[in-house]
Amino acid sequence: MFFKVYNISDADANRSGHPMTVLPDSYRRTLRRLGRALRELLYPWHCLHCGARATHPTLPLCTNCLAALRRVPPGEPLRRLHRLPEAIGCFRAAYSLWYETPEGPFRPLHHALKYGNRPVYAQRLGRLLGETFRDELQTIDVIVPVPLHRRRFLERGYNQSAWLARGIGDVLERPVAPELLVRVRATRSQTHLGRDARRANVARAFATPYPERVAGRHVLLVDDLLTTGATAAWAAQALHEAHASGVTLLTLGLAA
Repeated sequence: MFFKVYNISDADANRSGHPMTVLPDSYRRTLRRLGRALRELLYPWHCLHCGARATHPTLPLCTNCLAALRRVPPGEPLRRLHRLPEAIGCFRAAYSLWYETPEGPFRPLHHALKYGNRPVYAQRLGRLLGETFRDELQTIDVIVPVPLHRRRFLERGYNQSAWLARGIGDVLERPVAPELLVRVRATRSQTHLGRDARRANVARAFATPYPERVAGRHVLLVDDLLTTGATAAWAAQALHEAHASGVTLLTLGLAA
């Protein structure tokens, strides 16, 4: 394989005074692909749930565990949300892809993308969400992830819901605007809280810094997991206070 060698100008030369040699982008992409292939050969991708060799081209699950993921039936997320008084009238629609169960394969996948420093999983899963619900989401104007508080973001280093939103935006070809919704106060982790404690924990925790960019627009609110619906409900209320024309919720999982 032959490639052209580029010499950088004197202004970009290294400190030794010798011209720097760089590879063209196409060659560097080829090297990255070869590196990934070599890494897969030496360190095969294993299923996060059972440990078998992962067979999906982009997700760390084997064929059996992928088949064991339980799809959420249409209408179930909205019924879950409507158990909360604060969620009534907040959502045009709501969709979730898979159930989250204590022993099922969704939990280790979710744990990896949320706590395991694997945001790339979230972007891939976001594309899957967008492809799965493409027809239902044609009227969306803008995609907004549920935000983390600044302190939590600094601890974790990324917002998994924002990475999901990126993947969805890639498929739907809609803008992703995380800046349109912020968490104005730090809240406790919802993981071990009961229903009423969850509701109190996130009440009035969200605001829209740019209401003029929300007004009149149908917002797709994205989160990783729908449990009681308290977080989504209060986030949607903030968007409605900025006069969003509608809010639709999309989550990767629904707690069983």
